[in-house]
Amino acid sequence: MYKKIIIGAGLGGLIHGILHKMARPDDEVVIYDGNRIPGGFCTAFKKHTTYQNEKITYTVNIPLITSDFQPGDPLANLLDYMGVKNLNWKVIDNLFEYYPLNEEPFVLRGKDPESLANLASSPKEKANVMKFFSMMKKFYNDLMEKCHLFPNPIEAIGMLCRTPSAIIRILTDGTYLKTIDKIGIKTQTIREILCAAEAFLGVEADLVSSAAELSMIQSFLQNTSLQPTDGDTFQTLSDNLAERFKELGGKLELQTRVKKVTFQGKKATGVIIGNENISADSVVIATAQDVIAPLIEDGAYISSIKKRLKKIEKLPPPNSDYYSYFLIDKKAIEEKPELLNTAYHIYKLPENNEIDNWKLPVWVPNELINDKYYVLTMVITEKDQNKIDEWVKLRDTNLQKYTEEKEKMAWKFIKTLQDVEPLFVKYPPLKHLMTMSPASYNPYGSKYPLSGLAPVPENFLLNRMTPVILDNLFLSGNSNFCCGVWGAMAGAWQSFVCAYEKEFGIKIGNHDILYKSTLKNLPAKK
Repeated sequence: MYKKIIIGAGLGGLIHGILHKMARPDDEVVIYDGNRIPGGFCTAFKKHTTYQNEKITYTVNIPLITSDFQPGDPLANLLDYMGVKNLNWKVIDNLFEYYPLNEEPFVLRGKDPESLANLASSPKEKANVMKFFSMMKKFYNDLMEKCHLFPNPIEAIGMLCRTPSAIIRILTDGTYLKTIDKIGIKTQTIREILCAAEAFLGVEADLVSSAAELSMIQSFLQNTSLQPTDGDTFQTLSDNLAERFKELGGKLELQTRVKKVTFQGKKATGVIIGNENISADSVVIATAQDVIAPLIEDGAYISSIKKRLKKIEKLPPPNSDYYSYFLIDKKAIEEKPELLNTAYHIYKLPENNEIDNWKLPVWVPNELINDKYYVLTMVITEKDQNKIDEWVKLRDTNLQKYTEEKEKMAWKFIKTLQDVEPLFVKYPPLKHLMTMSPASYNPYGSKYPLSGLAPVPENFLLNRMTPVILDNLFLSGNSNFCCGVWGAMAGAWQSFVCAYEKEFGIKIGNHDILYKSTLKNLPAKK
């Protein structure tokens, strides 16, 4: 019997496991994860507290926007193919509202992004903004519909003929900020709006791959942007995947952390859990960036692993962040209902503020608690690696002080918000509910909650981590693709395609990235 071990029960690990069990039902596939619930960072959970002797139950859920889950869309097709129930989704028309200092707020709508061009300072710059959107749309569609990742020579020649502009951009990929500069967009508010979503790729606009950022923005503008609704969260997606994996005969071992991958010769031989050496025919790593190197360092004598370790060492680490949750009076929302009608609210911060960043993203989930309250949530990016490590050390050495420092930090964030949003001076938060620091993500296996690997030019497109490390050792999900739900699912599909060919000599489909159903890149159901 063939045995595969998968490290990590996030979307990348669960999908890879499901696809393998569907293709080879008699094989043993085991997924290990250190957390108590499946999903990696694609999780949500209920919390309970009291306010004025009243019981409060709220949901801790990172409210990501995603796309491609509507009936007929690629991710919906993939779920249907795997036999996994889709979620209930709500359409997001207003992606975010941006609040510049001393200027009128601007709402970026998925159906009307060109309205941003009206903020330009000259006709020439307005034309440049329109050029930006046109270029982004063409690149995105060429990349997703006509390009092959890891093309063979015939496919590469075809790509050169069909998509020359996309190939040039792939070969010359630089940072997103330099792309904005090169196109000639100079108005500060426009630049800030175009960079407002940078936190959701895990690195800043002056570091992130231009191709990665352009693709993410265009996916939100071009496709239907969605969030789970009617009681569903992204945890529902994770749970549905986990249940399907177990239904197919897969073994899901939670609260079980893998220490190391073991090696002999030029192959992986299994993993170490506690003091036990567990053997396997192949191993899949579906974890975040800071976990990969420690897992495979015992194989550094193998040249391909040695090169992989050097590459990881040279890459800039992603940012971490803080999520703070506060109970607020529904009167605040009644006075400013757009807090519910737009997914995110992003405030420009004055210089010399308490936050080492230029913006503060805020949102209020549309969940009225006890007919009286809503939950205000803020996310603050932390890019200082020393501060990230200090939080981890404090959590390990003094839990009480760690808890106190988190709450102090949260109220500083509220003061910063009140400086730019008078509504929360009039209706200050009623109670601090909880704050997650960079150390809070350790149970999930990483201190970087967004990125499997930082999507910088040194690690994207032609330069990015390939799914195959050895003939029987693979990366899956965000670790070999890009951050976010889409990246985790597409990366899982691609890693399975590459692994299946290496393991069993069977190449699936005519395209190694999942996108449109017309590409017919899903293997036929038996």
